[in-house]
Amino acid sequence: MTTNNLFGQTESQLHKILADQGEPAYRAQQVFAWLYKHRTAHISGMTNLPKTLRDRLQGQFTIQRLDRFQKFPSNDGSIKYVFQLEDGHSIEAVYMVMRKGITLCLSSQVGCAQACSFCQTAQMGFIRNLKPEEIIGQAEAITRDQEVEGPFNVVMMGMGEPLLNLPNLIKTLDVLLHPDGFDLSPKRVTVSTSGHVRNLLELAKYPKLPRIAISLNASNDDQRNELMPVNERWPIAELLDACRQLPIPPRDRITFEYVLLGGINDSVADAKRVVKLLQGLRCKINLIPFNQTPQLPYQQPLDQAIEAFHQVLERAGIINTIRWSKGRDVGAACGQLATPIPKPGARIHPIAPQV
Repeated sequence: MTTNNLFGQTESQLHKILADQGEPAYRAQQVFAWLYKHRTAHISGMTNLPKTLRDRLQGQFTIQRLDRFQKFPSNDGSIKYVFQLEDGHSIEAVYMVMRKGITLCLSSQVGCAQACSFCQTAQMGFIRNLKPEEIIGQAEAITRDQEVEGPFNVVMMGMGEPLLNLPNLIKTLDVLLHPDGFDLSPKRVTVSTSGHVRNLLELAKYPKLPRIAISLNASNDDQRNELMPVNERWPIAELLDACRQLPIPPRDRITFEYVLLGGINDSVADAKRVVKLLQGLRCKINLIPFNQTPQLPYQQPLDQAIEAFHQVLERAGIINTIRWSKGRDVGAACGQLATPIPKPGARIHPIAPQV
């Protein structure tokens, strides 16, 4: 994406761009609505702007969206999208039809620096942060391709750690939640984190706080240190203390994601420790059976272990759901998103959208 790309700009950024053009403040609101509400692909289509302004903007700016992608449909109705970026790297996002409507799982980085041992994305290492236009672009391209009408849900649970790309995440939220943007309620947007406490507390200052999901995945620090190196910097007690400081609305809850690894963290003793850890927190837990893959040395938990874990939480009064990931047959499930790293000097080939 070029630096003169209007797509991805927030309303406040557009105010500055238009002010530099000598235009009144309301022009920024008009351009913003054209970009995200009306989804125009051409500056010439912004028909309520004077032609002289349109011509001037066309001479200086472009509208570049994510248009190079491949689609991989799953047997369960979900679709994995692989987007090719201008620098040759690729990112993945997932379209899912859920009980509560359409949900898009978006990426925030190319690769990931968190090194969680059970996640394929972590095997890529960290490549770079995504720009706002690349994060927003995933939602725009998928909803355009799928002809999604009306509100949808967004989960920032794709490739990368969203809180390590906080400035661009905030700009993304500014567009997703704006009435003239994608007009989503904060309740329709979930930001997942492996436990980056400092930036979690920074995000808590955002005026339209989205829903928060914490990747817990362990019942004690020794276990979590092995699975998630971030725990060595922010151990469980510090992470949960930060969770207690979040301004969660009265009728809402923090979500804890818990990937069940066969024989590692799926025992009844683990479940009892989790109950103790989360005591007093208004929360719910998504139990996610590990999506087995030859690249990683873990096993899917036994059905009886999953059910036993679930029952311990139930008896303790903790709302929990066993969440079987969608898109497993096309590598779109939780922890499976990963793309090849291009070789230096490799040519970038356009990817034509596939039906």
